[in-house]
Amino acid sequence: METIISILLGIGLSAAAGFRIFIPFLVASVAAITGYLPLSPSFEWIGTYPALILFGAATILEIAAYYIPWLDNLLDSIATPAAFVAGAPNNIKAG
Repeated sequence: METIISILLGIGLSAAAGFRIFIPFLVASVAAITGYLPLSPSFEWIGTYPALILFGAATILEIAAYYIPWLDNLLDSIATPAAFVAGAPNNIKAG
C-alpha cells in the first residue's frame, strides 16, 4: 500500500508541475541512496530503489520527449487533464 501511495504522490506532484519535476527527484533519490541526503520519515520513500527506477525512467521519457515531437504531444495530452485534477481542491470527506 505504501508503494502505491508513493507512486500516486509522485504522479500528483509531477502532474501539478507539468511533468517537469522528475530530474530533481532523481538527483534527490540518488543522493539519499548513497547517504548524502538524509530524509525525514515521511519522505524516506524517495530513497528507495523502486523510486529511483521510477524517477530514472520518467527522466529518460521526459528527455526523449524533447527530441520526439509526438511523444511530447502525448505527454502534454496526459499532463493537462492531470494538472487540473491535481490542482482541484479536495472537498470530499471520508464517511
